[in-house]
Amino acid sequence: MAVIGRGSISSLLVPDARKLYIEVGEERPLEFEAVFNVDTMPWNSVKDLQMSGLGTMPAKAEGAQFTLDQPIMGGTATYLANPYGIAVEFTYEGWRDELYGAFQETYREMARASRNRQEVDAFAVLNDAFTGNTYTGFDGVRLCSTAHDPAFAVAGASVSNRANPDIGFSQTGLQNAIVRFHGLTDPRGLPRLMSPTNVLVTQQNLFLAREILGSGGKPYTADNELNALIAEEFTYTVLHYITTLTNWWVTAPKGVHDLNFFWRDRPLPNNFDDPWTGNAVFTLYQRHVAGFGAWRGVDGSTG
Repeated sequence: MAVIGRGSISSLLVPDARKLYIEVGEERPLEFEAVFNVDTMPWNSVKDLQMSGLGTMPAKAEGAQFTLDQPIMGGTATYLANPYGIAVEFTYEGWRDELYGAFQETYREMARASRNRQEVDAFAVLNDAFTGNTYTGFDGVRLCSTAHDPAFAVAGASVSNRANPDIGFSQTGLQNAIVRFHGLTDPRGLPRLMSPTNVLVTQQNLFLAREILGSGGKPYTADNELNALIAEEFTYTVLHYITTLTNWWVTAPKGVHDLNFFWRDRPLPNNFDDPWTGNAVFTLYQRHVAGFGAWRGVDGSTG
């Protein structure tokens, strides 16, 4: 883009406008921070390792030796932060003569651009959850799959965290996801306690979420039945960066699931005057990465 000078903003140099309407409006709070584990990278890149626990205790015949067992190492997840940056440059004359505060607002818009990049990159993990074209976990499988842990510690013990067939967001879909959480096992086949707490939907399912999770009685029936989902004490989050509006997920709490967003460099603003032109230059730089290693704690459907 060109340097912003008087020639490109001539209408902002004369005092004949009632006001300047800047087409940006208010922002929502950052959504990814409500979903992802957010942490700082001590170096770049960082790697997470997977290790199993022990298996079920085997039988021991009288006088026989104990059976040896040991943890089994699984896959790895590597996080390499990506750099991003944006800059705007104003001529001295344009900065001096502009009458409506547009330059100052443009400078502030860099922060909005930064936050949007954070949201887009974080939710790229969920947008890829059912394809695995970009993000796979410790087991080399997409985030939401019917064939997790295909060759880890228990041969042939594939596990599912996805509706099969996929089902739209509904009471039945939620109940089935809860049942899958109850059936979770660890890589050695032992029961894994992990409770879902958060429902992630798009704006398409906003009102369904209110009806299903907020009704004291069973939704869409004339009977006086209890809404069995109330006891689960779900919260729901509406996501605005999901590209397929029918997708939805149920997750365990932050810190229990393994959806991660790592900062290497949080937004670093800078500004300087070009000594050769007097132009004012403003920059904003950041580095971050999102991804996951363990799939347990997330369950989803394409709808």
